[in-house]
Amino acid sequence: MAEITQQFLETRHFVGIRRKVPTAELEPFFAEALPKVMDWLEAKKIAPASMPMAMWCAMDMETGIADCHAGCFVEGPVEGEGEITPGQTAAGDALLVTHTGPHATVGQSWMAVYKHAAELGRTPGAGWEIYIDDPRDTPESELRTQIHLPVQ
Repeated sequence: MAEITQQFLETRHFVGIRRKVPTAELEPFFAEALPKVMDWLEAKKIAPASMPMAMWCAMDMETGIADCHAGCFVEGPVEGEGEITPGQTAAGDALLVTHTGPHATVGQSWMAVYKHAAELGRTPGAGWEIYIDDPRDTPESELRTQIHLPVQ
C-alpha cells in the first residue's frame, strides 16, 4: 500500500445523490447515480472539479448499510434539484492515501487509514474517495482511488 500522508485541506463543494445502501449494492448504486449526476451537471453547464467521488456520511457495521453520496466536486456552492443534492467537506487536517487495485479491495486501504488515525490519537470524521481512473479504460489492477479521511 502507498504511504499515508497528512495534509490540511480546504472546504470543497460537491453534488451527488445520497442514499442509504447495503454495501453489497454499492456498485449498482454508483452505476445508476454517477451518470445521473454527470448528466445533471452538463445540463446545468456546471463543470466537474474532480473525477467521480463518494462521500461516506456513515457506515452501520452491524447492518452493512452505507450512507453515502455518489457524485463529484464542483468549484463552488450550487443548488441541488430533486435527488441531486449539494454538500461540502469540512476544512482541516486529513489523512490521505492512494489505493491501487480493484474497487472491491479499497476497504483494506480504508482500514489502514483508520488504524493510522488511531495510532496518531486522532478522531476520524466523514471521509471521501475520488476515483482517479475510469474503469472502462484502466485495467482493474491499476485503478487508483484517492482516500481522504478528515481527523481531529
